[in-house]
Amino acid sequence: MIRELAAFSCLLLVSACGPTEPSASAQVSSTAPADQYAASACAQVARVIEDQDVRFTSNSGIAMRAVKATDPGVQEAGQRLTLVTKEAGDLFVKNDPGVDLGPTNARMAEAQRGLLSACTDLFGAQPWPFAEKSSQATSN
Repeated sequence: MIRELAAFSCLLLVSACGPTEPSASAQVSSTAPADQYAASACAQVARVIEDQDVRFTSNSGIAMRAVKATDPGVQEAGQRLTLVTKEAGDLFVKNDPGVDLGPTNARMAEAQRGLLSACTDLFGAQPWPFAEKSSQATSN
């Protein structure tokens, strides 16, 4: 009885010394990530990449959300996407028919992929449970 009580006390003590935050794998499997800005930006960038959408109007909101994320990788990728989005917006405003949009579109696609890579580093491989809910909400 005394040994069982001592073993139980040790287990309690050891479990109390464990980490108080959920592990990274627990955060990945969560359907509601703590960083809502990152989750929203990630879900949306995955959608625009799937749609091959490089319009600045589609990407500006994604970039703003990513910049507000708490994850430094997502923030940095969001800043790159913001710069390319601004460049594409400036070209749109100029409305010059002689401008080749190909290089700007290629930079937009590259910035999108950079953000998606940062999202994968943060949340793991797709599909993300929160992205499925986000895409259902935007399709309704």
